[in-house]
Amino acid sequence: MVLLNLINISQFYKQGNEKINVLDKINLEIKKNINVGILGPSGSGKTSFLNIIGLLENCKNGTVIINEINCSELNSEEKTFFRRKNIGFIFQNNQLLEDFTCEENVALPLILNGHSYKKSIMNAQDLLIKLGLKNRLKMKPSLLSGGEQQRVAILRALIKKPKILLSDEPTGSLDDKNAKEVFKQIINLSQNQNTITITATHNHELLSEFDVCYKINKGKLVEF
Repeated sequence: MVLLNLINISQFYKQGNEKINVLDKINLEIKKNINVGILGPSGSGKTSFLNIIGLLENCKNGTVIINEINCSELNSEEKTFFRRKNIGFIFQNNQLLEDFTCEENVALPLILNGHSYKKSIMNAQDLLIKLGLKNRLKMKPSLLSGGEQQRVAILRALIKKPKILLSDEPTGSLDDKNAKEVFKQIINLSQNQNTITITATHNHELLSEFDVCYKINKGKLVEF
């Protein structure tokens, strides 16, 4: 079953009278449990590509279909609800909430989706313990190392078992050793949930970890 279908996706911006094509008639089909890499230099359109899939940005032309639902036809409120249920995000700057403990940060997506606070915290604790963060449950993010913070961000994105996980330079702030270790944890957890992962990166050391890899070049999505 095709879980993600992009049809003729185009995105452009205008600078004065100049039209700048960021994405040009991109077509892509991805089945569940596939790990996809998106490479390209800064400004190539990687982030716009992820934002369109994540329903954070409207494309100028084209259709986004996720789990057989035409998301391009949803209104703003419907997109928010769909995104909250079905799409997880990991960012280079983990964007953890500093006033919340690690377990609260991880539990937050479940709480927002209507689960009880107690059950959400228990689920978060189980995941944190599995990733070796048993002694960090009650700690604030500022007291954690960079690698530990990113593990918390990974679990926050995956705790709701999303259909799609979007990662924008998820290991960009880590050294090579931690980058590979953290990325493997992303893949292992995602595969256990049959989640599609789509990762934008410029780290060529991660190429061997992807099932399929594309490069955005002059607005086109090219497999390599």
